[in-house]
Amino acid sequence: MSVNASWAVRLGRVPWAMRLSMGFVLEFDAKNNILCATLEGRVTDAILLDSYAAAARYATSHPPCRGLWDCSGVTESEVSGDTIRQVAEKPPIIPTGYMRVIVASQDYLFGMMRMFQILSETSRPDLHVVRTMDEADRLLIADSLELKPVS
Repeated sequence: MSVNASWAVRLGRVPWAMRLSMGFVLEFDAKNNILCATLEGRVTDAILLDSYAAAARYATSHPPCRGLWDCSGVTESEVSGDTIRQVAEKPPIIPTGYMRVIVASQDYLFGMMRMFQILSETSRPDLHVVRTMDEADRLLIADSLELKPVS
């Protein structure tokens, strides 16, 4: 099963109310060694910063892994350029040598994530920004995600 096909299955595992209340879901796939953050609905500066901080906390207490940030479910973005610059200046969550992919299908968000990629190309050389999960699937080369919520 492709990453894209398993995505629909994964989304059913986390209650809708929980996803809405946080603005993001953080999960880990031990089989493929992928930390995955999914942002949905309305995303603000605070939600983006919270999701980054949660992923950083997880990464500091676990071995290095690859990263996937799925923003394809974002319907409204209130993320500022200042916040993107602030995140780009933070230490990377995923160490160099490990693939990280951001999926951003909306034009505005895709542009903001490309700005993040450009601002942090020295500290995050393995970062890719794509528009679809199919593109992420090809980059990550993961057969089937087995994501479990991170607590």
